[in-house]
Amino acid sequence: MRRIQMIVEFFFRKKWLGILLVLSLVIGTGISTVYRGAFGPKQRTDLAVYFKAAEMVRIGRANHIYGIETDRNWHYVYSPFLAILLAPVSALPFVVPVTANYLLGLLCLFGVIFLSFRFTSTSEDTRWKVVLAAFLSLPVILNTLTRGQLGLLMLFFQAAILFCYLRNYRILTGLLLSLAVTIKASPLAALFFFFLFRKEWKILASTVFFGAVFSVLYPSVIIGFGQNRELLGIWRNLMAEGSSIAAHRSYLWSELFTPFAEDNQSVYAVLTRFAWKDEASFIAHPSNRVRLLSAGLGLLGMFFLYLQKGRNGKTRPAEITMTEFSLYPVWMLLFSPVTQIHHYTSLYFLFLAALFLYEPGKARSRLLGWSLLLSTGLFFSGLIFDPLAYLGIPMWGSLGLWSVLLFICFRPRQAIAG
Repeated sequence: MRRIQMIVEFFFRKKWLGILLVLSLVIGTGISTVYRGAFGPKQRTDLAVYFKAAEMVRIGRANHIYGIETDRNWHYVYSPFLAILLAPVSALPFVVPVTANYLLGLLCLFGVIFLSFRFTSTSEDTRWKVVLAAFLSLPVILNTLTRGQLGLLMLFFQAAILFCYLRNYRILTGLLLSLAVTIKASPLAALFFFFLFRKEWKILASTVFFGAVFSVLYPSVIIGFGQNRELLGIWRNLMAEGSSIAAHRSYLWSELFTPFAEDNQSVYAVLTRFAWKDEASFIAHPSNRVRLLSAGLGLLGMFFLYLQKGRNGKTRPAEITMTEFSLYPVWMLLFSPVTQIHHYTSLYFLFLAALFLYEPGKARSRLLGWSLLLSTGLFFSGLIFDPLAYLGIPMWGSLGLWSVLLFICFRPRQAIAG
């Protein structure tokens, strides 16, 4: 780990070289993203889905948002709120939202990095740890940036929610959580349990109130209460289909729900690939046994999260609070029936937590260091080699680091002391 620190600090000393590398990456990725998303023969961005649904809202055909599909046969699967939110700008030339989304992603990333310095009780070695956590997350960050996904927006919401919570901005914390979950339920919906276990009633009340505003009141003003209720029902049924034994009958099976796509890195999907040799075998002989097993593991994980809730009360170090907080979104990624590999942006906070708790020469820090290196190594290898992704190597690496950090949260004083 010391050698890695020296490499990072070298680029801090040679600022011109670091700035040149960052600018080259940002500009090169931006050119590729805008071309592939707006000018390429196929619009390789999820923005095409969002804006197709938004167009339906704008022209008065909101009831069709879950029936439309793009040229690549992708369907809209988010809540009505996102399509309604984007409707006013859906008539712009598509290059404008593609470019704006890329710049928004960069802004969110810089915002996350800026706020990360506020999540530790010491300023020692903070700079290289934040930069290293971002570097280790770079493959997922670039994936969500180039695909027009919402991962970096959710990562910024996660950072902003934690910042407000640490600063005791209770109402604002609930507002941000409700807004994030209304836009995209996974992975931040799990934070509801974080605040529930800590009996943060003001935050929970704020979340419920603003959740009703964003999901019911605002959409009802735009498209009418009855139509919004109908669309919410369709969306709820789509999400329920994805976690049911009859998911293979859905039109979203091959596009989203199938556990046999190596990109699906949830516990359920990986265990299903071990239990059935192929998709045809699963469809011919479906069973709930793997689903029940993964659900049981998820409940066990949540039980341990409940047990470690704020064990030191008000004396918890900032690093431990951030670590506890970071476990919940990753728990949802691991145990949701559908988690594509580019959804794992929340790993950034697991990496950051491990680095913040790391102190050279300490026994527990050696565990952290090896767990961090192993987790990132497995995740990177799964991104490079499809057979390893099919075996769920990225998921197993993430689950391993998650388990180590959960264990450390049971003994926060010893963790900070080393």
